[in-house]
Amino acid sequence: MTSTTVNGISFPRAAQSPATASLQAIWLAARNIAAAVRHAASGKAAAHPATPFQEAESLRTFAASVQKSDPDFALDLFIAADRHEAKFSVS
Repeated sequence: MTSTTVNGISFPRAAQSPATASLQAIWLAARNIAAAVRHAASGKAAAHPATPFQEAESLRTFAASVQKSDPDFALDLFIAADRHEAKFSVS
């Protein structure tokens, strides 16, 4: 019986100067700020949070979609939806 072991070759990473790292951080921050400004300028309002009932119904819909392939998991999801609705519903 013969076994073969292949050792991976690892190359050292090129050293990065502090100036390069700083420029990359500045570029990333500027890109994130630009994306935030574009999003704010688009006028899209933040989505309203769903009610506990809506969240539970969404989970029940998902549970029904997986019920054929994994009935135990679906049952757990149905139970979680009921608990969530009961815990966070305002009566």
